[in-house]
Amino acid sequence: MHERFCNGRNDVSLMAKVDGEALSHFRLREFENRDGLAMVHAATLEALERVRRDLCAAVGEEVWVIITDAVRTQADLERLAARYGWTDEGGLVARRSKHLAAFGGIAVDIVAVVARTRQRIPQGVLGRVCRRYFDWVKDNYQDGHVHADNRSFAG
Repeated sequence: MHERFCNGRNDVSLMAKVDGEALSHFRLREFENRDGLAMVHAATLEALERVRRDLCAAVGEEVWVIITDAVRTQADLERLAARYGWTDEGGLVARRSKHLAAFGGIAVDIVAVVARTRQRIPQGVLGRVCRRYFDWVKDNYQDGHVHADNRSFAG
């Protein structure tokens, strides 16, 4: 396990109110970048809780929504672009990525798995559910993750 999860930093339960119910399935550390910066917009957290709820209902059992990337700094973008290229040059990384801290924690990259079996929820299924609660969703990445953001809340 990465040391950031062992030292207690950002080990804070987050709560979102969804249809009058207080839900708390995410921790601030899940939104952390590699340098310890953690940020999530309330609308993003609520949308994630709704996605999780809908997936659990569809599958009929516990589903984990796993955040693979959230807030980024400019240095994070530069590192990613060195590996995957900038979108305006045919790559995968946007120069004004909604993951940037300047946008206030509105973007996440996620996957979902059935808790009991660890079977991954298909990318297209996850993408369709995300479209119910996020303004913008991209679900055609080769590694199977889904990008979702609520850009109408961009700071």
